[in-house]
Amino acid sequence: MTVLGTLIPFAQTGRISAARIGAQLKDVTGALGESWAHGSSTGADGLPYLYADGSLEVATCQAHCQVIESIVIQTDLPAMEWPTREPGRMDTFPGYPAYGDVLRALGEAGCRWEEYGPLAFEGQCAIRVPASDVIFVFTAENEEEPLLCSASVAEHRPHACG
Repeated sequence: MTVLGTLIPFAQTGRISAARIGAQLKDVTGALGESWAHGSSTGADGLPYLYADGSLEVATCQAHCQVIESIVIQTDLPAMEWPTREPGRMDTFPGYPAYGDVLRALGEAGCRWEEYGPLAFEGQCAIRVPASDVIFVFTAENEEEPLLCSASVAEHRPHACG
């Protein structure tokens, strides 16, 4: 599989492996293993709410429910890795997918996209996949063709917990 073979299904569904908006972190770690590192940021209950496994990052509710509210795939690294459906196993891909390659792969998959103005400014452009709300951000710093720096999806509605 290639990096686009993983990113395009993410664009179509808003999920990567077991990680999806609304899933509980315990269910994701149960499916992918306990290799998740966490940041120093903590929520109201003292639990961390930023987690990462390779290039895959998730943020959870800052209260005790630990529901996933955002997923980010960092693609601006020489080598990206993220968990597979096989617990404890990581896939590794070369980083920096090019703008044209991403758009071509989206088109071949029949995945409609649109320019995303709120994240477009000098040296950066973005597209959004309406079906999943996944956003691809590209940077054009010192490059002829913009390169993908991240793909993400986030919950836009607050949920009630606890």
